[in-house]
Amino acid sequence: MINNKQIQEYEKKGFVVLKKFLSKIEIKNCSKSLEDYAKRFKSKNNRNINFTKNNTVNSIHDLEKWIWTKNLRKKFKKKYLIKNIIKSEPKNFGSEYFAKPSKYGLESPPHQDNFYWCVNNDRGITVWVSLDKANKKNGGVYYFEGSHKFGLLPHKPSLAPGSSQTIKSLRKLKKCKKSIPNLNPGDCIIHNSLVVHGSQKNNSNTSRRGITVRFIPYGSKILNKQKKNYEKSLMKQILKKK
Repeated sequence: MINNKQIQEYEKKGFVVLKKFLSKIEIKNCSKSLEDYAKRFKSKNNRNINFTKNNTVNSIHDLEKWIWTKNLRKKFKKKYLIKNIIKSEPKNFGSEYFAKPSKYGLESPPHQDNFYWCVNNDRGITVWVSLDKANKKNGGVYYFEGSHKFGLLPHKPSLAPGSSQTIKSLRKLKKCKKSIPNLNPGDCIIHNSLVVHGSQKNNSNTSRRGITVRFIPYGSKILNKQKKNYEKSLMKQILKKK
């Protein structure tokens, strides 16, 4: 159960780290299943799959058919009372895989999740589950603490595979402390859909695999005009890269 201290930290910083979400055996089984699942898409031309320069999977942006997506959601809902965080009953809202392989893992420029989601409230959350150690050396996720309080900031196209948008100006963020949580395998981070975050390239010898499951409050709606503009920008970038 998420305690009051953790909720206060989440509300202050826009994220909170929860230790030992997955056991060692769960990490092992999850990793094997994910490896098998990813192999099915390696030869497919799919906008939801992104590869590094050496043709290694860097990210998969749709894991709805992967069996462990359901398992992770069920475990998270059972272990933690999500509505204490999002102030509502939770609704499933997608799942992703960020492989960040050793030596070739790609950068994810600073962004806010809700610029992609286009949801009409700021209470959505991403649960980022680490399958490896994650830190500054291997491209761990960094956060601008308290940046969720600025609301949705202007973005611009990034041309980065798997993370097509980035914050237009970092001027406001100079007031925020930039921090990179140190995670052990099985730890997870809950972060708000408006907290600004990203990650550097992984030039180390160790991978930095992470899985996300996302939740939004029941009754949330997609802002169609905003979503249409985002999709238009995304398609331009896809065509440009081709």
